[in-house]
Amino acid sequence: MMETMKAHGTDLAVQGKLDFTFRGIDYSVKREGGNYNYERHLTIGEDAILDRLNNSGFYRYSNDAKINLPDSLSQRYSASLNSVIYFAQLPYSLDGDAINLKYIGQDSIKGKAYHEIEVTFNEEGGGEDHEDVFVYWINQQDHLIDYLAYSYCEEECGYRFRESVNRRNKNGVIIQDYNNYKSTKIDPELFNMDDLFEKDQLELLSKIELERASFKANK
Repeated sequence: MMETMKAHGTDLAVQGKLDFTFRGIDYSVKREGGNYNYERHLTIGEDAILDRLNNSGFYRYSNDAKINLPDSLSQRYSASLNSVIYFAQLPYSLDGDAINLKYIGQDSIKGKAYHEIEVTFNEEGGGEDHEDVFVYWINQQDHLIDYLAYSYCEEECGYRFRESVNRRNKNGVIIQDYNNYKSTKIDPELFNMDDLFEKDQLELLSKIELERASFKANK
């Protein structure tokens, strides 16, 4: 996984600023000296909303005025912001203390060789979604993530399989979009979703596209 993180440029992302637009909403990620600042800019009605998540916590502003939110809403908005950033910057943070890596073995998808790795999370430090399970298929040639699958339980439980597309290099940091698939089976085996993908037995649910993506290293 360390080779994969290096191939994706996470050693550069730790000191810099990533900007992108996702589904019409602008996001930014800034990191420096162990500190982080995530922002989301959106419009609700006639109000300009800024969501900010950093080392100190989550904050929402409306037209530059801070809003006092109940804990339930604060946690919901924080989780949704963090989720977008998490997937946008994968595999950043997969070397964290709450991360458990398990090498499953070698696999092949569409004639290419992959390392298959399972990622789980400790309850302590693993966040509110610590029960989620991920599987990554890492290209043996360039060490980049071509595919991933995960199980989740939020308001409902499910499984997803993602195929990386539109990969580009932004000043040393790899940005990629995804085709997001779901299984037509009620309870598929997470590790076998690549087989379902090759057999065209997955349904394209959505496209994960990071528009106007850019990265600038700190000076």
